[in-house]
Amino acid sequence: MIAALALALVAQQDLPEEIVITGRPQPLQISVRMDSKRRVTACQIAKSSGDAVFDQLTCETVAACSREKDRSLKAIKACTQASMTSVDNDQSGAAADAAKQ
Repeated sequence: MIAALALALVAQQDLPEEIVITGRPQPLQISVRMDSKRRVTACQIAKSSGDAVFDQLTCETVAACSREKDRSLKAIKACTQASMTSVDNDQSGAAADAAKQ
């Protein structure tokens, strides 16, 4: 009985995870808490990329990726990295286009 209660309590606790997003001059490191179903319940910037908007968007993206069908940490990291690399490339391209004008 006590063992079953202990297992139920462990299943309800958030699990801390670290995610690092590369590709920027300063890698972004975020700390996320996930529930037992591997959905993000909290996101905190552990090391900023230097761009507060990018950092916040990354937290939103990792939360969205955690709602996908594959909720393994590897899949969440890959989803987040791919999405944020695309955002970073779009920002870089827009900056280059603006500089040409």
